[in-house]
Amino acid sequence: MATQPINHLAHHQMSIYAQAFTRFMQRVGDFLMDQWAAIIAAVLGLLVFAALSIPFLSYLGLDAIAKPLFFALHYVCAQIPSHSFYLFGHQFGFCARNLSIYSSMFVGSLIFALSKKRLPGIPWWIWVLMCLPIAWDGLTQMFGLRESDWVLRVITGTLFGLGNVWFALPLMQKTILESTPPPPPLPIRRPAPTQFSAEVK
Repeated sequence: MATQPINHLAHHQMSIYAQAFTRFMQRVGDFLMDQWAAIIAAVLGLLVFAALSIPFLSYLGLDAIAKPLFFALHYVCAQIPSHSFYLFGHQFGFCARNLSIYSSMFVGSLIFALSKKRLPGIPWWIWVLMCLPIAWDGLTQMFGLRESDWVLRVITGTLFGLGNVWFALPLMQKTILESTPPPPPLPIRRPAPTQFSAEVK
């Protein structure tokens, strides 16, 4: 008999914890649904900042930070020395093409987030046209037909990055809006009868 109240109390506490966890996860989900564009812009901004900071860190003698950061960015970029920019005699964390890609994606996603996700997207065929220059530049260089330079890498990378952001982010926002159910209608409150209207009746 004594164990029944204890079990009931434990079940009640577990129910409270479950409800609190559900509310927490709902708030996290609402935050992600509302701030997803800002999160993407922040991640891209951190990548670009990390790549740009490496020459400054090396110049200041902070190789203990610069070298691990440089090797970590190797998972994102091949970091070919002949295709990269240098500052103070030290290589950036991204090659010229990837630096322009991620920088343009960061700027584009930041503009999209600051516009409160109202920036209209581009049709798929414009996105394809903006991706074609980087494909042409990379493939012709890979097969040894020609040698690219930093100007073409920056231009084609910028077009590619802007095209991806300009096409994908508005499409993601449209998909989210279409999949989110509308809020329930608010109940209509009728004004309370006044003393005058009661007397008239």
